[in-house]
Amino acid sequence: MSKRNETPALKYQAQDSILTLQQGLDEYFAANPGLLDSTKTSSEALGQYMNNHDVSHVVFGTGTSLSGEMLQDTWTFLAIDVSVKQYVSDFVKEDEGKEIMKSTIQWGIIPVMIAFVFQFPRLAWRSRKMSKKWPWKKWQPYLDVPLAEIRREFGIKVI
Repeated sequence: MSKRNETPALKYQAQDSILTLQQGLDEYFAANPGLLDSTKTSSEALGQYMNNHDVSHVVFGTGTSLSGEMLQDTWTFLAIDVSVKQYVSDFVKEDEGKEIMKSTIQWGIIPVMIAFVFQFPRLAWRSRKMSKKWPWKKWQPYLDVPLAEIRREFGIKVI
């Protein structure tokens, strides 16, 4: 997690990033070559889930570390138009999703969760201040829109 005055590690993570959503996705995937390729998943549903999830990382400016995933999941529950039930069931009904969950649950998560307790109020406040929720499925029209513009339209303040 970056502190207030630190420069984000990647351009898509800057609040006023001039990258388009597509360019942000390109940077995100280049920086994370080990991510599950949505075109090589066991089902189309899991592939679409992974696409939606990866796009939300870029829009909300989060990384893929354990703390970044925890932040992103919380953003999803509070600031994206998908129900918790749909979000979780679309992921864990596939064997690949279950394997990812198993590999994520480890003792190293405890300090991340403790730190997250202190970040949650700021994230909850920022999600309540948004002008509208980010679309879980119908984000494709935003691919050529700069991230700064998307964040202004939705009232998103990256953490």
